[in-house]
Amino acid sequence: MKPVERINFAVVAVTAALFLAIAVLVAFSTSRMMESEARSTVENVVKAAVGRIDRQMASVESAVENSAWIVGERLADPDYMFRITGELVQNNPFIVGSTIAFEPNFFPSKGYYYSAFSYKDEKGEIKRIQQGGETFKYHGMDWYRIPKETRKSSWCEPYFDAGGAEVMMCTYSVPLMDKDGNVYAVLTSDVALDDLTRHMATIKPYPNSYTVLLSQEGKPLVDAPADATTAQNTVMIAGKASNGWTVELICPLSNILQSARSLVLRIALFSIVGLGLIFFVSWSFSTRLQRATVANERLSSELGIARKIQSSVLARKAPSYLGTTLRPAREVGGDFYDFHEKDGLLYFAVGDASGKGIPAALFAFLADAGFRMAADMGLSPDEIVARINALLCRDNSACMFVTLFVGRLNLSSGRLEYCNAGHMPLVVMRPGGGAEFLPAKSNVAAGILDGYRYTMQETVFEPGTKLLAYTDGVTEAERSDHEQYGEKRLLEFASAHAKDTPVGFVEQLERDLDAFAAGAEQSDDITALAVLVGSDTV
Repeated sequence: MKPVERINFAVVAVTAALFLAIAVLVAFSTSRMMESEARSTVENVVKAAVGRIDRQMASVESAVENSAWIVGERLADPDYMFRITGELVQNNPFIVGSTIAFEPNFFPSKGYYYSAFSYKDEKGEIKRIQQGGETFKYHGMDWYRIPKETRKSSWCEPYFDAGGAEVMMCTYSVPLMDKDGNVYAVLTSDVALDDLTRHMATIKPYPNSYTVLLSQEGKPLVDAPADATTAQNTVMIAGKASNGWTVELICPLSNILQSARSLVLRIALFSIVGLGLIFFVSWSFSTRLQRATVANERLSSELGIARKIQSSVLARKAPSYLGTTLRPAREVGGDFYDFHEKDGLLYFAVGDASGKGIPAALFAFLADAGFRMAADMGLSPDEIVARINALLCRDNSACMFVTLFVGRLNLSSGRLEYCNAGHMPLVVMRPGGGAEFLPAKSNVAAGILDGYRYTMQETVFEPGTKLLAYTDGVTEAERSDHEQYGEKRLLEFASAHAKDTPVGFVEQLERDLDAFAAGAEQSDDITALAVLVGSDTV
C-alpha cells in the first residue's frame, strides 16, 4: 500500500470510528434517557391515580364522620335517622347508599331490628327503607360486626352488589358509642366503584400498558386484560392509597423505547450516508493526490470537506426573526449554534467547545445532538444543559468541556427561561435604544462535573427587544497590535444597531469585526445568534 493510500485509509478509518462511536453513544444515551423519562412519567401517573382514590375516599370518610354526632343528638326521634342518611346520600356525589343500623331492641317501639337505610334509585331520587329483619340480619355482617368489635372506623372489602345496583361496591363504617364507650349503632355509607374502576382501566400512558387495582386483601378490582403482555422487560410502578388499595401500572419496555429505536435508525442511516460520502470523497481525492503527489493538498481538501459536513450539521436556514453566523478560525471549529421551534416556543443554544480543530468540532457536534434531542422533548433549559452535561461527561478522558447558553423563549409574550453554563452573557437591546448584559447565575461548563445541578433563570422582555447570544470569538477578536474587540465595544455597537433586523444586525457585526481586525488572522471561532422578540414574529 502506497504512503498516500495508507494516510487516506487512516483518515477514513478514524473518521468512521468517530462517526460510529458518536452514533453508538447517542443511541445508548437516548435509550437510557427515554427509559428514565418513562419511569418518571409512569410514577407521576400512578401518583395521580392514587391521589384520585385518596380524594374520593377522604370525601366519603369526612362526610360520614361529620354526621356521626348528629345521630347522638337526635336519638329521641328514631325516624330522624332517615333524614341523616338521606342527606349523606344527597350531598355527596360518591355515596349511593347510607344506613344507621342499631343494636337489637335499641328502640323498643321499632322492634328487634332497626336500620334506617337511604339510597339513590335509577332516577337519582332518594328512597328510604327500614332494612333490618329476619331476611337481613345485619348484626353478623362484616360491615357491622368488624367496626363494633374493633371500635374503629373501617372500609370493608369491595363486593359485588348482586340483585341491587349490580356494580362493585365498598362500604365505610363508623361505630357510634355512648358516653360509657358502648357501641349502640353503626353509621355506614356505600360507594359505587364503577366510575373509579372504569377510569383506572383507561390509564394507558404507553401502547399495550395497563393498570391493575388491588384491594387491601389483594382482590383485583381492575385486572390485567386478557391480551396483556407477559414479557419480562417491563416497567412496573406501584403506589398504595390511604385505604390500603394498590395501584400497579405495567408498561412493556419495547413500547417505551419504540421512538428511541426510530431515532437510532435515523442516526444509523445518517452515519451510513456520512460514511459513504466520506469514503467516496476520500477515494476521489486520493486519486488526485496520487497523480499530483502533493500531501498538503490532500490534507487541505479533506479538512475542507469536514468543514462542509460540520456546516451542514450545525447550520440551518433560520426564520426571519433570527440572524445567525458561524465562522470557524480553522477549517472546522468547536463553536455551534442551534434552534428548535416547538409549541410556540423557540429553543436556542450557543456553545463553544474547548480546544481547536476536529476534536473540538466533534465534541461540539455531540453537545448539539444532545440539545436537539432534549429540546424536542420539551425540557426546560436547565434540564437540557443537565442532559448535555451527562452526555459529555461519559468517557471524557480528554477532559474537554463546552460552555453553553441555552434559552427557551416565548416570542409572543417575551418570556425567556435560560441557563448559562460558563458562557458569555446575553446582550439585551431595548426597543428604545441602549444595550446591556443579561445577568446570569454562575454554572460550570458542560462536561466537567457529572451530576452537577444547573440553575435556570427567567425574565420577560417587551416586544421589539433584540437578544444576542455569541461566543468569545467576538469579544476576543484581535487586530495586529493584539488589542481585543472587547465587551465595551460590543455594547456600543449593539446600542448603535439596536433597531436593525436580526439578519442585518449580524451582518453589520461581521463587517465591524472585519474592519476592527484590519486583515489580522482570525484566532478563534466566531459565532453569533440574534433573535427579535415580538408577537408579529411568530
